[in-house]
Amino acid sequence: MPARRETRQLTFGGGFSPALPPVRTTDGHIVDWDRNRIAEQIKKETKLVESFYGYEGADDATAQEIAREVEQRILALGLKSLSGPLIREIMNITLLEKGMVQYRNVCTRVGTPVYDAHQIDVGKGFEAHDNANLQENAETSHKKKADKISKEQYLLQLPPELADHHLCGEMHIHDLEYFGTRPFCQDWDLRYFFYYGLMPDGNGTKASVAGPAKRAEVAILHAVKALGSAQTNFAGGQGYYNFLTFLAPYMEGMSYDEIKQNMQMFVYEMTQMMVARGGQLVFSSVQLSPGVPTLWQDKPCVFKGKIWDGKEAPRRTYGEFEREVRLLFKALMDVMIEGDYWGKPFNFPKPEISIEPDFTKEREEFNRNHPDLPTFRDLYLMTFELASKFGTPYYDNQLPAYRGAGKGISCYQCCAYQFSTVADKDSEFDKKLLFEGGRHFSMGSWQVVSVNCPRAAYNAEGKDERLFAELRALMDVAVELFKIKRRWMNNIRASGRMPFAMQRPKDPNTGDRGAIAVDLEGLVYTIGVVGVNEMVQHHTGQQVHESKAAFKLAIRAMTEMELYARKLSAKNNMTIALARTPAETTGQRFAVADLIDKRYHDMAAKVIKGDLDYALNNLGKTRDLPIYYTNGTHVAPGANVPLTKRMEIEHVFFPIVDGGNIFHIWLGEARPDPRGLMDMAMNLCRNTQIGYFAFTRDLTVPLRQFREFRPEKRAEGSWMPPADVPAKA
Repeated sequence: MPARRETRQLTFGGGFSPALPPVRTTDGHIVDWDRNRIAEQIKKETKLVESFYGYEGADDATAQEIAREVEQRILALGLKSLSGPLIREIMNITLLEKGMVQYRNVCTRVGTPVYDAHQIDVGKGFEAHDNANLQENAETSHKKKADKISKEQYLLQLPPELADHHLCGEMHIHDLEYFGTRPFCQDWDLRYFFYYGLMPDGNGTKASVAGPAKRAEVAILHAVKALGSAQTNFAGGQGYYNFLTFLAPYMEGMSYDEIKQNMQMFVYEMTQMMVARGGQLVFSSVQLSPGVPTLWQDKPCVFKGKIWDGKEAPRRTYGEFEREVRLLFKALMDVMIEGDYWGKPFNFPKPEISIEPDFTKEREEFNRNHPDLPTFRDLYLMTFELASKFGTPYYDNQLPAYRGAGKGISCYQCCAYQFSTVADKDSEFDKKLLFEGGRHFSMGSWQVVSVNCPRAAYNAEGKDERLFAELRALMDVAVELFKIKRRWMNNIRASGRMPFAMQRPKDPNTGDRGAIAVDLEGLVYTIGVVGVNEMVQHHTGQQVHESKAAFKLAIRAMTEMELYARKLSAKNNMTIALARTPAETTGQRFAVADLIDKRYHDMAAKVIKGDLDYALNNLGKTRDLPIYYTNGTHVAPGANVPLTKRMEIEHVFFPIVDGGNIFHIWLGEARPDPRGLMDMAMNLCRNTQIGYFAFTRDLTVPLRQFREFRPEKRAEGSWMPPADVPAKA
């Protein structure tokens, strides 16, 4: 509390008042009261509405009028001390009363009550269960506080009507805390770092710069550190496509044990670096092929800082390294099957197993000449052994025609987002294949916004065309958010605030500036769909799996959205993809929002999944309620539907939802025969349009025993541990 002292005596028309105490500023200094400071601050801060809303900021007369009214209010309160934050609160009340909402939104403060901040410190309160990848540590607390402030800031900076769409649960802006500062996710071309080397800070001013790796272990560390460094510039997952093929030249001639040691180092590095946002592991993935894809067989290798095309270095092609790719694949699977020192599965990097036409038939001549090497079938079988044991791999089915059938660059990344590029859509496709002039493939997403599909059905009142109109209207709002994202990110780019993504390292051969790391213009904008099953359930009275009418409506609705996404892409000069969002918490948030809203309560209660009785009894006490809408276009998880029927229903949506989708195969606690799993999966790949799928196992691991509870060791029908394990474990 500042000490009371006299102020200067000036006429009331000036900036000072004889009746007001001095002010403690936000940074701790004590200064005399000066009304002009308020006016100047209003003029300066309301300039932001020109950037964010396209409105004009306050002129001098308006600012002076507001400042005088604030002064009169403070005089009337008879306060003995003043602070900057208190004056700001009074100013914001004045702006609201005058209907100047936009001015207030950019002039207000963002923060959190002390109680809420303390709850975050002890692991409770704000989004305590929102991210399963975060752990209980001080960095997590710091991130949560920063997230809370950032989310509030960006919602205030958005036009109020757009912010309200998110706040009321009509749509969800994913990773809102990073909306104003970074893109969403990115899949990297490893050749970039093998050619230019590693510049972790993106400009070489803070971190040491390493030249191109010359040895295998350095190449591994560069690959690891590149994904770790990218965490500073991106909000979501990071991955490498065609990982083993690009890495293979560094392993030339190595024994299997040496190759396995390198793969072990890579996996452990990725699962021991607690360096990502909030002290978590890097959310990473690697696309794995059991051999060199045909597309890359005759392409020059890029490694050790050179393009081995016969000009910079003797011609070497990736097709020469089939042996190394197969051994790398085997080694990585062996490491993951073994698990860590305690026998636990490795959570990262996610192994994205590519099922490509190239590898559905053996390369018989190569196999005859190298009988000591594993075949494609041998290698694929290892992935299913891993799936049976831990449920770790994800399978990227590139056999269907809509996936390009191995003729383009295509991958799934992050939480099941799909990215691709083909020659007829990329004028520099062939140059990128050759790494000509540093050109390379760069795929990712700027932003994800999910829409509440059930609410569209509630508003449609049973009319098909109105339902489609409601969905299109939600997509229109998403595009407005994308436009703002693009505008804000242009400011970030201009300010040099994405140095790793925008780096242009020194070319090791010419000495000139190299190619930019990320083609930011090529990133897509993703609209996620949530609750399609509940949407058609309300609209038709039946769920997707319960009637042909409901199933057909779901297909029609998604097709309408996909066609509209293409129109919006052309109209707004941005690539918009429709996706099943990894929206477990978003599905919960939408369900809770609709249950709270009196307009939708009764309708939502009839279709919401989960423990509705518990939710109704605790509504208003907490937002963390055990209810949800079904993710994406899935059949409801609790529906009594055989796997083949789920497959028959869900595979139809994959070509429509082109931004990414996933099919889950739940194994429970069983550990099925890997050969049976492989036969089933390969049949799925050949005969359905499912482009991405995973086997999910339930694992119970007592931390004091460091091993898995196996169901066959338990008493039948009980959850009791075996006799040799203490009950407290």
